[in-house]
Amino acid sequence: RTWKSAIPRMPFSRSRSGIICDVSQKRYDVCFVSGPTKMDPASRSLLLLHDPSKSSPPLTRKLRPLPRKWEAEVMLNVTEVTVSSAINATTCDFYHDGAALVFSTGGYMGNLYHDFDDGMIPLFITSRFIAGDFVLVISEYHNWWVRKYYQVLRRYSPHRIINLDNETSTHCFHRGAAVGLISHDDMTIEPSLMPDGEDMLRFRAFLGEAFFDKYYHLHRHSTDGELRPVMVMVVRNGSRSVRNQADVVGLAERVGFAVRTFTPTKVTDLNEAFRTINASHAMMGVHGAGLTHSLFLRPGSVLLQVIPLGADWVSETCFGRPARAMGLKYLPYQIGVEESSLVEKYESNDVVLRDPRAVVRKNWANTKSIYLEAQSVKLDLERLRRYLVVAYRHAKRFMEEADGANH
Repeated sequence: RTWKSAIPRMPFSRSRSGIICDVSQKRYDVCFVSGPTKMDPASRSLLLLHDPSKSSPPLTRKLRPLPRKWEAEVMLNVTEVTVSSAINATTCDFYHDGAALVFSTGGYMGNLYHDFDDGMIPLFITSRFIAGDFVLVISEYHNWWVRKYYQVLRRYSPHRIINLDNETSTHCFHRGAAVGLISHDDMTIEPSLMPDGEDMLRFRAFLGEAFFDKYYHLHRHSTDGELRPVMVMVVRNGSRSVRNQADVVGLAERVGFAVRTFTPTKVTDLNEAFRTINASHAMMGVHGAGLTHSLFLRPGSVLLQVIPLGADWVSETCFGRPARAMGLKYLPYQIGVEESSLVEKYESNDVVLRDPRAVVRKNWANTKSIYLEAQSVKLDLERLRRYLVVAYRHAKRFMEEADGANH
């Protein structure tokens, strides 16, 4: 079988044709084509090859293979792919024994958080429904994106990736095709919806297999002969930067950490990032896309997320919940009003400072424009010390338990 047996338990509508689709979800549309399938790049279509004397043709489905279905404006920039049928007498330029997995790297791709939330995690989920070999087919293809994630993509499939945007040859896939990516929620894998109960811990293990660094234990820090747990401190420039960053680094070092500052950019090498973070025992940073690198922390490590005013929900959704799902010790540091730069812009009785949740509830634009794009922080070192002490205790214990055998 091309597709794993869990699929019928999911809310797909099945036709007799060998095409099953789910277009009822808020986050995504997806279709699975079972049987020999022709991909015609000129019409951006996947066609089930059928015998007209034995079966009736299926309904045609058009879908945009990016799991951000609820954002209409974003989806307008994702080209539709058609799933339908054709008489099986047709020929192809290339033939593949496996299936095709078609998805888009449009939308917000290029932002690290969305690379994983809209790309890597849904790709992991969807790939688990394919029994056997498959070829990746990418719409809204970007060379820089494929280069950045090449090691991970190769872990999914060893075959040449097909660029649907400029491919001119037709391809036949003996085992069918999957079009679109399944997304369970923000940065989430729901085990009850997976064929074999996979979860975020299994996804982290998958990343470890892609970026495998067996020498992580050689990168440990010591001072005067005493081993120190390593904290990766994610540094932001611009919005949500830490105004007293040097003081925060110094404080973490005095508490007992060996601190490595890490300032990720769009061209940060993921191999180097994985090697650094996989070798560490804790991570700290203000809420933002850079904290997506917490996916590279080993289970048992510590994540200390600094939460700006008005960013409670988005911080918990994007990184708090996933951290716990990956077995991290999660420490949320919710800043006080006096630690926010917004005190310089708004009166003390302004609702922006007095009741951020009321402002956020009105619409997402408020969260973005006021609390995410126009805020920096100056952390209260005495208050922060208490959190760092807790983080240090957990990180040191983790270091001793996880790395002790390698020392």
